[in-house]
Amino acid sequence: MAAYFIAHGTLKNPEKMLEYVDRSGPIVARYGGEFISVGEVKAVLTGNHRHKRTAIFKFPDVASIEAWYNSDDYRALWPLRNEAGDFDFIAVEEY
Repeated sequence: MAAYFIAHGTLKNPEKMLEYVDRSGPIVARYGGEFISVGEVKAVLTGNHRHKRTAIFKFPDVASIEAWYNSDDYRALWPLRNEAGDFDFIAVEEY
């Protein structure tokens, strides 16, 4: 069943973010992930949302998201990601 990786983030370093995106994209693709959308939050209608941007990726299933996220190749990018911004990540299964 398809699943979505949703990243909520606040940018800290634009140059580091560009490098992170360039380096992480091929790794996402190796696990069957595809970029869907990125955008800036314009309104919080209910509750709290601390981040300014949201990105969405589609994967074949949650297992693929977990395999990608925990892969050695992606884990090697965590320090760069943490320099680029502050993030909250969730995986959502389609039904």
